Amino acid sequence: MKQVIQLLKRIGFVLINAVFFFGLAVVIGQEYPPPGDFDVRVSRAVGNQQFDFVEWTGEALTEKVAQIAVPVQNYLTDEQRSQFVLDYMQLTRDWYRLEDQVRKIYSDASIGDPATASIELRAKRDAARATIEQRRPTAEAIIQQQISSVLIDEGFGVGGEVVPPVAVRITPLPYVLIVSPRDKIQRLIGEGLQAGLNVDQAEAIESTVLSTTTHSALVVPIGGLADYPAMILETTQLLWLLQTSSHEWSHHWLYLRPLGYSYLAESRDIPTINETVASVFGDEVGLKVMRRYYLDSLKRDFPELVEPQPLKIPEPEPAAPPPTSAAPNQFSVSRTLRDTRVQVDGILAEARALEQHGQMAEAEAKIVEAEKYMEQQRQFINSHGYSIRKLNQAYFAFYGSYADQPGAAGNDPIGPNVIALRVYSPTLRDFMDRASSLLSVDRLKQVVEELKAKQ
Repeated sequence: MKQVIQLLKRIGFVLINAVFFFGLAVVIGQEYPPPGDFDVRVSRAVGNQQFDFVEWTGEALTEKVAQIAVPVQNYLTDEQRSQFVLDYMQLTRDWYRLEDQVRKIYSDASIGDPATASIELRAKRDAARATIEQRRPTAEAIIQQQISSVLIDEGFGVGGEVVPPVAVRITPLPYVLIVSPRDKIQRLIGEGLQAGLNVDQAEAIESTVLSTTTHSALVVPIGGLADYPAMILETTQLLWLLQTSSHEWSHHWLYLRPLGYSYLAESRDIPTINETVASVFGDEVGLKVMRRYYLDSLKRDFPELVEPQPLKIPEPEPAAPPPTSAAPNQFSVSRTLRDTRVQVDGILAEARALEQHGQMAEAEAKIVEAEKYMEQQRQFINSHGYSIRKLNQAYFAFYGSYADQPGAAGNDPIGPNVIALRVYSPTLRDFMDRASSLLSVDRLKQVVEELKAKQ
């Protein structure tokens, strides 16, 4: 009877958290910005490609309740749990290998009947997918418990439980439509789109947004989304899976604090601080989980990460070589993106100054100059083996918000200062507590300087 009561409490706890976080996300999303003509035009551009979060959340919660009701992982030892996850990851790699082989058969013009030629491979592929789906819920439950164990040790436990509970679901993720003004780099809208969107559909949506709102738009794939349970993209890389799951949990934790519930306020600083804090947190927690439960795999795949290394405040990179450089080994995509962002920020600042003086034609010419420059840089980057589909204001508005790594953030000081905040914080919990109320880059810098003076 006692076990039944505990089970019901845990199910209720997860459901209450799910309803709360989903409701909070709806409230935040409706509060900023208010609905209007601009929002309507963006919605029309998206059309029936909008992702149904309500349906997805309902399905995910049903599955999570079933996980709790039949906790298969509780009958396994720690070693067996880790091996279960490793086996699950191997199954995923096997599926991708088989799928790739099938695709090659269908793309080979010399094969007249690809369906017949691939029948055995397709049978193996489909069997692997069925096994993956059968084992996925248990693998997720194990990962949740392993992350929770590390979080409790890091000071995030309340009465032996992590609040909110770690909840992830490995799933095909929606794409996101990012909309930015053309005269400055600022994320105005992040609209969830259907998973599996093809490039033609993405281009059509982007073109429609540009033509109907005169805003820059980009449809981007994502690796995780802080719905509840968190959406995590299926992957063959365990370290990435653990770090992304931890990253998304930090968003759940921040939702209850100013940096989280102010995410969509009219501030360019808050989203970047939020995402950068989550990136630093997720990388650290995911790596600690890997060291604790999957040390042999870490030694094999990332031997340089086995021993903890002190986090260093990044130094500014030197300027990128010009596009005409004859030394390809000097090329750095992060450095080139950073320098491109800096140059574009400068040109767009000139455009806004012209707008303020009523010189609209001259301002538009400056915006076009920035867009032509971004296209030139996109081609230059892709000539070095990359495949950036579109480089525009919306690109930098999205990727520049993850400022813990150099690149699309340009000279934004948020990244180095968030890392410095972690360096000067004795524990991960101290870092998160301090970061959770920082809503501007000036306040972030001030706190970092105060902590630095105490070192």
